[in-house]
Amino acid sequence: MTPIIATINAIPDDSIPICRTNALPLRAAQEDLPTQVATFFQGLFDTNQWPARWYCGNWSDFHGWLYIVSDLLIWSAYFLIPTFLIRLVLIRKDFPFPKALWMFGAFILFCGTTHFIDALMFWVPVYRLSALVRFMTAAVSLSTVYYLFRIFPNVHLLRSVSDLQREIDERKLVEDKLAESEFLLSAAGNVGKLGGWEYDVAEEQYKWTGACGAIFEADEKEIRHNRDLLRFFPLHYQLTLQDAIREVIRTGDTWDHELHLITGHGTRKWVRFSASPVYNAQNTVTRIRGIIMDIDKYKTLELDLKKSIDQMAQKNSQLQNFTHILSHNLRNHSSNISLLTDFVNESVLDKENEEIFQKIKTVSHHLSGTLDDLSQVIKIRNNQLEGEILSMRAVTNEVLSVLNESIEKSQAEIDLDFSTDTIVFPHLYLESILMNLITNGIKYAKDNQPPSIRLRFYRNETRVKVLEYSDKGKGIDLDMHADKVFGLYKTFHKHDEAHGVGLFLIKNQIEAQGGKIQVFSRVNVGTTFKITFNENA
Repeated sequence: MTPIIATINAIPDDSIPICRTNALPLRAAQEDLPTQVATFFQGLFDTNQWPARWYCGNWSDFHGWLYIVSDLLIWSAYFLIPTFLIRLVLIRKDFPFPKALWMFGAFILFCGTTHFIDALMFWVPVYRLSALVRFMTAAVSLSTVYYLFRIFPNVHLLRSVSDLQREIDERKLVEDKLAESEFLLSAAGNVGKLGGWEYDVAEEQYKWTGACGAIFEADEKEIRHNRDLLRFFPLHYQLTLQDAIREVIRTGDTWDHELHLITGHGTRKWVRFSASPVYNAQNTVTRIRGIIMDIDKYKTLELDLKKSIDQMAQKNSQLQNFTHILSHNLRNHSSNISLLTDFVNESVLDKENEEIFQKIKTVSHHLSGTLDDLSQVIKIRNNQLEGEILSMRAVTNEVLSVLNESIEKSQAEIDLDFSTDTIVFPHLYLESILMNLITNGIKYAKDNQPPSIRLRFYRNETRVKVLEYSDKGKGIDLDMHADKVFGLYKTFHKHDEAHGVGLFLIKNQIEAQGGKIQVFSRVNVGTTFKITFNENA
């Protein structure tokens, strides 16, 4: 026997409800609306007016239980889904639009309830309760639709998973670069012994970077207040710091001081302490930020260098006074000797005394010449002549006109190759340089050959002006005399007019103006002097 038939046989014939097919029961059609509503809620759970669903229609076992099991499975799923939604809202406090999830949960619960009641009505025909639950489901559904309509523009603005992933990747890249920068900054601070600090004016507290702890040789986190900071400085530097902090708060003036610091280990060192203000929207100083740097090594060197410079200046001054006194006294004695030799009547001297007297005159003559040379060198080193804009060609022509007789007599060939013309240099020095170079080229030409001299004036690859002198004379053996070329009274060839002063003067004149001179030479091939000028000296 089927379950349907068994159930029907178990109910008395006079109690079996009739399954109507017309739209409304007769009694219900005669009642007004308020009465119908009151009757609806009073009999909300009343099952006498309708048959169980098993008794309405021709249900097979398979059809009926397929309907029931499906509704119960849907109801189970509908009751589990809100559980996950509620858990998500409770765990993820930052979840966007949590109200939407609550409304979705209510909507799904009501939908599940309708399916549960549908399954229940196969035995308990609570049609009034089913209608009420369906109405409530409709109300929640429409409310959810309305809320979704309102938030849809904002939902549309939410970033997608790919956008979030891209942002995460970019943020990770930025964090990696920031970590790298922080590492490099920290390493640079440790190597350079440089730290940063900040002072909160309202809280009256300091913050320090890690490098500051190494400078103070103390835990930087314990240096919180002014009293903690000032204990690292001697009294007069404490007053300097207090005044500086007070002024930067009052006027906004920055400061940068070099102070003597006593570390936590008792080491005394120099530090550079600087600060600048940070303003708020009301243009009030709220914070002070700055750096502190360990400059002990450099400050000590600076002080030692200053002391050495002062001592050198003092010794140089003493040396200059000594050279002037020496030069003056020697010149007086030399002049006296020369005058005395003029008073001697050589005709009354015998032959032996006359020879001695001639030697005395020669020595006196050389002594005067030496004193003249020394005087000229002292003037070059003590007097810094101002440069002036000169024409290299014009000055060279002036020198050549003075040496015209020597040039014609020696039949010298002088070639000028000037790709540029002007030079900023003292006229007296440039004339002396050209005069000495050209006269040396004439004096030290090869025997029985006319001198061949070439002067070039050009800009080198770094746009610096260069004067290059070259000749085809006897040359200098640099392997033997490289360190003596520009020495005083150094000569390398026999010549009546060779004194060894010209190159010495040239070098001093060039270096006095910040330039340099180089020599290239080979015996019996020639000599080249390369003068590099420094017009910015």
